[in-house]
Amino acid sequence: MSNYLNSFGKGSEARAHHNRGVRLQTADAFILGTHPLKERDRIVSLLTRDSGRRRGVARRARGARSAFLGTLEPMTEARVMFFEREGRELVSIDSIDPIRPSFPLSKDLERALLLSAFAESLETFVSDSDPAEPFYRLARHAMDSLFAGAPPPAVAAYFDVWILKLSGLFPSPTECAGCGRPLERKTTLYFDENRPGFIEAECRHGEAIRLTDEGAATLRTFLSSPLDPQARPGGVAELASVARRARRNFLGHELKSHRVLAEVLGA
Repeated sequence: MSNYLNSFGKGSEARAHHNRGVRLQTADAFILGTHPLKERDRIVSLLTRDSGRRRGVARRARGARSAFLGTLEPMTEARVMFFEREGRELVSIDSIDPIRPSFPLSKDLERALLLSAFAESLETFVSDSDPAEPFYRLARHAMDSLFAGAPPPAVAAYFDVWILKLSGLFPSPTECAGCGRPLERKTTLYFDENRPGFIEAECRHGEAIRLTDEGAATLRTFLSSPLDPQARPGGVAELASVARRARRNFLGHELKSHRVLAEVLGA
């Protein structure tokens, strides 16, 4: 498990140059979202490998002839060049060259909603200006899986489990959160959102989600292996429910994109 977790933490392509207090940086990034600024500009939220979430101003990005047209869709992966001045939170975006646009996935409603959910989750759980290589690799793996035809519910559950795990918020399925005893593979798993954690039957007090054998097996596979686009794992609805409760327990509320996903698709 730990080896697979570490596999989300290798490699970087960011480069930086200095000139009179202004740093010109080039980095691969995922577009997380945009917000209008003045009449023609946009503030763009980015996920980069080396410096986590960054926000930058894209000048003249709001217009039919904008050089940024078609490059700012959620979860588009791009090579971004921006200028950074010391002491300023916002960088100045010079160019965005798409590596893999996300718009082909937007033709399907379920996948389009997932792109927004991925972007909002990354916006929420990735820190500003801190190295974020594991989150970047998770984002790329999820996008690779969608492009390869993996079932959206399986990709969503996998992504939700891992982003919480990388944030230190997903409990271990190998140790009872009630008594601390090891949870053997043959042990029926229950998730108690009040702890929150996985427990054995003897430690239940009140309501808890019971994972089927299939759901427990899928969880262990998710935590130890890359997602197989050809697989059709069972129990993903159970894992989505566990992730939703763990996320809500930490945040105190559900993310907007996940509420929309549930309302539109009945998830």
